[in-house]
Amino acid sequence: MTAQIADAEPGRAEQACADGEKALAAGDGEAAEASFRAALAVAGDGIGEAPAPDGVLSPEAGKRRVAARARTGIGRVRLAAGEFEGAVSEFERARRLRPTAAGPLHWLGCAAAHRGDLAAAERHLTAALACAVPHGRSLVQRAYVRARAGDAAAAVADLREASRGAPLDDEARWLLAALTGRSAREVALRLRRAALTLLLAGSRDGKEGRSGDGKRGGGGAATWRRACALVDASRGLDGDPGGFAPLHAVVLVRGGRRAAAVELLDAAVRRDPADHRVSHSLALALLHSPEDTDGRKWERCVAAWAAVLHDAGFWERLRATAGRRYGVPVEASLVPVVRAGLRELIERRMPEDGSGARIAPGSLLRREADAAKLLAAVGGFPSADGGGAPLFCGPLRVAELGRTAEFGAFAAAHEARALTAEAAAPPGTADAGPAPSAAHASLTYAFSELGFAQLLLGQGKPADALAALTELRCPGCRARGAGPGGAAVCEPGCARFDELNPGYAGLVDKHRRLVLDARGLALEARLSMGRAELLAARPDFTAAAAYWRRALVHSREIERYRETQTAIVDMALGAARAAHHGGRLSLAVSTLETTRSVIGANARGRLEGQLARVLADRGISVANAQEEPLDGPAADLRRSVAFNPHLLRAQVSLGVVLRGLAAARWGSGSLSGARAALREAVDQLTAALALFPDDPDLEEQREAAIADLDHVMWQPDESEQ
Repeated sequence: MTAQIADAEPGRAEQACADGEKALAAGDGEAAEASFRAALAVAGDGIGEAPAPDGVLSPEAGKRRVAARARTGIGRVRLAAGEFEGAVSEFERARRLRPTAAGPLHWLGCAAAHRGDLAAAERHLTAALACAVPHGRSLVQRAYVRARAGDAAAAVADLREASRGAPLDDEARWLLAALTGRSAREVALRLRRAALTLLLAGSRDGKEGRSGDGKRGGGGAATWRRACALVDASRGLDGDPGGFAPLHAVVLVRGGRRAAAVELLDAAVRRDPADHRVSHSLALALLHSPEDTDGRKWERCVAAWAAVLHDAGFWERLRATAGRRYGVPVEASLVPVVRAGLRELIERRMPEDGSGARIAPGSLLRREADAAKLLAAVGGFPSADGGGAPLFCGPLRVAELGRTAEFGAFAAAHEARALTAEAAAPPGTADAGPAPSAAHASLTYAFSELGFAQLLLGQGKPADALAALTELRCPGCRARGAGPGGAAVCEPGCARFDELNPGYAGLVDKHRRLVLDARGLALEARLSMGRAELLAARPDFTAAAAYWRRALVHSREIERYRETQTAIVDMALGAARAAHHGGRLSLAVSTLETTRSVIGANARGRLEGQLARVLADRGISVANAQEEPLDGPAADLRRSVAFNPHLLRAQVSLGVVLRGLAAARWGSGSLSGARAALREAVDQLTAALALFPDDPDLEEQREAAIADLDHVMWQPDESEQ
């Protein structure tokens, strides 16, 4: 029958309603409501108008129909925003405009279901189904209501009847599967498929959610919430999402269930810790999570990021993705640069104050990432079943997975192989690279509480490293305190020792080994602090000597005294040579003399040999400059000869300087002082000739000294008259 419309106004109102429904589907609640209100402005409410004759669509009746459509649209906006009272009010106004239409009744039923009034919901939906033109979704919606009310048979009947009219969507199919006794896993799979279908449909239509944009309602946001509810329900039936854990986690996060997403990803990590997609998703979820329910958010976050940073599979996938995106190959050489940039970015996002954590998150990440890097260098930690991909992670991830005992055995086996390889290495190959045992020590330290001190030492912060070594106990052991002579490590019976120190978990004497290794790192810290004082722009030799004396005392406790002596001597010789070559002779002398005062007699030989050369150079240099009295050069040369009588140039120069000193004393009126200097010169040169027989320079200087002494001896000493 042809509709009779008096003018074009209803057409404009119909278009506004169509625009509103399009905006509503796109998730723009504000735009949708604006369009629906524009339709009302054109059509008016139409309340009170006389109904049109049967079969005739009068202008007034057309306006009432458009007004009802607009009121229904506004109610849907309210319903999507959770404003149930406002939604019901709009749907009721729409029903008054069109009492026999199915649409307002259908949405009244949906609103009642949202409020939990299942009886009213079923009544409205049944009325909608009784209309001349039923709403297409009323049967399925009534099935949901009846299922919630516990009437499974009636719900199944509704779904089967609905399927005869049109194919059921995924949501309806999972409900039918659940109600007809299908397995929990099958129902869970249908739930997940329903969620993904819902999101894909929105994506195809350009209906991305707009959560957090301040707009009321929003079909997109509602879509994410609905998909989130479906995924969350599936987890209750079957906790294994297969290979789709990252995707399901995204749905949960976008739907407002971040904690559930983290829980899902945690479980997925335990099932397959080598899956970098899961670790990456977990790392992102934790980094952006505002909540820290158990006080371990940052530890878990750090563990995940460290695993991602050194997982080769993750970076290969990233390179391939970037290559496809930009249409150019991405060189593998760029990976270290990007990795360093990512690590720096993550560190900036982490609080440095600790945020209630035992260790500041930034420090945790640096320790964890360095440990993962070392583990990657030895091929990774084998999977639990031995057949999967190896793990590239740090100690926090090892503890999370409950594999500390396995890692301890792995580390112990690695140590045994390293020591065997070191013992079998042919002589002369020690300089070919770092010793295997040293590499093992680094790995062991990194996977323990010593990792923080090791990290600080590597950053050139020995004082901070020493401070980090003063307390290695867990909070429980720390609260109990240590007995007399107790070390700053956990008690032998501590349940958390292996968790905090997986690198030591496989050792029989793990507590003792940790104590010894901690002392070894403390020794390195003190040596470094002494070196820093020695190499400062204005060296503090007193402080350097104090650090080294403490280091030597400490080294006896761990049977590394000779090694420590050698390290200190090498350090001092290097600094002295640099100062010597730079012309800073007094600095070189002070460096060597300070070190000699610290080192025992058995290790002074190398120091005294170098000190003899530096003293000789300083004495000769000052004497040649003729700017100072010769007493200083004479003293330097005497000490040089005492330290190394076989240094010929020092012997000759001492003879020359003593003769010059005698002349200076005679010139100043001290004849006795001149005689003493010349007698010393003769004796010194005579002793030198015993070491260097027939040396012409020594013989010449001795003869000259004897002649000078004879001449002086015959001079009257006025001071004696």
